[in-house]
Amino acid sequence: MKNRFLPAAATLVAALCLAPSPAALAHGDVTPQVVDVSTLKPLGNDKLGSNPYRGDKEAIRVGSSAYNQNCARCHGLEAISGGIAPDLRKLDVDAETDTYYLQSVYRGKVRNGAVYMPPFEGILPQEAVWAIKAYLETRREESPDRPRSPFEDLAKKSTCMSCHNIDSRGVGPGFREIAAKYKKDKKAEAKLVAKVMKGGFGNWGKTPMPPMSQEVPEGSVRTLVQWILAGAE
Repeated sequence: MKNRFLPAAATLVAALCLAPSPAALAHGDVTPQVVDVSTLKPLGNDKLGSNPYRGDKEAIRVGSSAYNQNCARCHGLEAISGGIAPDLRKLDVDAETDTYYLQSVYRGKVRNGAVYMPPFEGILPQEAVWAIKAYLETRREESPDRPRSPFEDLAKKSTCMSCHNIDSRGVGPGFREIAAKYKKDKKAEAKLVAKVMKGGFGNWGKTPMPPMSQEVPEGSVRTLVQWILAGAE
């Protein structure tokens, strides 16, 4: 189960990859596509902690092209995930998510020796990284206007909401669907805590859930599992 963005990918993400500006190249198991970042305001060598291109029309244009040419294969056209990788429309628009996003892109996602997303440290210039984030922010899928529990906030911070919804399926099953399935299982809490920590495959389709032991403390996992089994109210 982020802090939020992104998490439970089934395969190595063939995402964004840029060569030194002004041109950028993708890599992975897709043909690299050049992305021209020369029209963007240079950001220098020091990494910024928050998106400097938020709301910038030119950055959004560049980011849209860069995303759809280089990231859509796994994360879906227009950031609508088909289940291979997390739905990036669920990324929040705030400084905390910016930090998580930057770390995810530069460090990648490696769990128990398995590469779910390659690291791009030293490959992606930050102009391209933030342009893509600026585009993704325009694809943000707002939740219904309703009160949110502290458990739901914890789920978002633990990246659960990148792949799961409360009432409906995303990359993975909805929380209330999980609660219904395990309603009569007295050992459900232990089973689900172990599955979240170690990862799992096959119970809800072909997309595996990666182990989250390196991302979320076991105490938080147990709290979230108890909340989910209680109906995610």
